[in-house]
Amino acid sequence: MLLLELRPVECFDEVSNAFYYAYPWDAKKAVPEDQVFKIQLEHSLLSLSRWEEKWKVPFLVKEPEKTEEQVLDYVRFMTVTKNVPEGVYTSFSPSQINRIVSYIEDSHTATWFSERGNAGPKGGKEQIITAEIIYYWMIVNNIPWDPTERWHLNKLLTLIRVCSIKNTPAKKQSSAEIANEYRQIKAARRAAKKK
Repeated sequence: MLLLELRPVECFDEVSNAFYYAYPWDAKKAVPEDQVFKIQLEHSLLSLSRWEEKWKVPFLVKEPEKTEEQVLDYVRFMTVTKNVPEGVYTSFSPSQINRIVSYIEDSHTATWFSERGNAGPKGGKEQIITAEIIYYWMIVNNIPWDPTERWHLNKLLTLIRVCSIKNTPAKKQSSAEIANEYRQIKAARRAAKKK
């Protein structure tokens, strides 16, 4: 979960000739200088699914590039905080936007793979991944939707890939590989006896 804090900015009232603090999205309403507005965001399968349902295009693709409206809409779907004023989404600072992007791109797991592909849990040919594909992978791997559809999406995709790898039957060794393995075992035994 990502927590962002938006602070009030200093404003000037020309009628009363006085300075005051207000949030950028509601500049007419004075608030205490130290009153912070907090918003929680979650990049999850649930937010992805809702966004794709609205826009009817896959989110996890680079091309075509998303419009500013689509990106802000995704942040809206990521929002866990209730009753967020609409102006909040256009009030993010560049550093807050960078934090959102970094949060979305972060793996949120210590698991890594030696060969990283973009084709889903089994590697191979690249495909377009949509929410329905991810739900399918969850069903195939018997992953319960609750609570995993609220996990960070990258963590969920890692779990799906781990399940896929663990469920793949072991590759049969060729007779040459078996013979080589026996030779290595014998050599290790001979070396141990000599010591």
